[in-house]
Amino acid sequence: MRAKTRDLLTLRWQSEASLSLFLFLLVVVGFVLPSVGFEKSNLPLYADIAFSVVLVVGAAIAWEDRKLFVVTSLVSIVAIVVRWATWGRPTNPLILWRVSTGLAAILMIAAVLLWKVFRSGPVTVMRVQGAIAAYLCLGFGWAHAYHLAALLDPGAFNTAGSDVSTVSSWVNYSFGMLTTVGYQGILPVHPVAHTLGSGEAVTGQLYLAVLVARLVSMQVSTTRKGTDESSIPRSSA
Repeated sequence: MRAKTRDLLTLRWQSEASLSLFLFLLVVVGFVLPSVGFEKSNLPLYADIAFSVVLVVGAAIAWEDRKLFVVTSLVSIVAIVVRWATWGRPTNPLILWRVSTGLAAILMIAAVLLWKVFRSGPVTVMRVQGAIAAYLCLGFGWAHAYHLAALLDPGAFNTAGSDVSTVSSWVNYSFGMLTTVGYQGILPVHPVAHTLGSGEAVTGQLYLAVLVARLVSMQVSTTRKGTDESSIPRSSA
């Protein structure tokens, strides 16, 4: 009975339902809980726990492809270990590694999501939700990039009156750039900071355009294939 239950859960996770679950997780830990002040008592601790959970669940999505799963898991494990190691010894080099490995892990998770979204087959609601999750991962990834730039050059951004000591502090700014809405309170000063902002704005717009075109193309191809197969006359027995 336990084996059947385990096999059923594994099969369910390997389906596209994992995309919906991951999107739900991102929305809850990235927007819902912070909006109700869940992290106010200890933002760094909350951010690290949420980040670790997201990486573990995101890496598990690649379970069907063992090579991709191994690579994603290794990158995620390194990012998690380095992140928690900074609690014991928060040196500048270790903090830089923390942000860098976090950026690499987020990009790997985004790649896994896109791999699952754009596989052959009909376009489902769950695939669209997976594409949205990948879009959110881009926003979190750019937040890491901004934080890394600020660590390397503290004068790259004018952050007067804003606490930008953690990646979480850059999330709102990142999504403001990704959606081209903008964000007040943080201003890019260094050319690299301007380039990062412009790059994210272009990435956000291109992603949406390419995503819609690709999903429509996949749906048309699937529909046409089904129509062609149904039009083939069946030989009588």
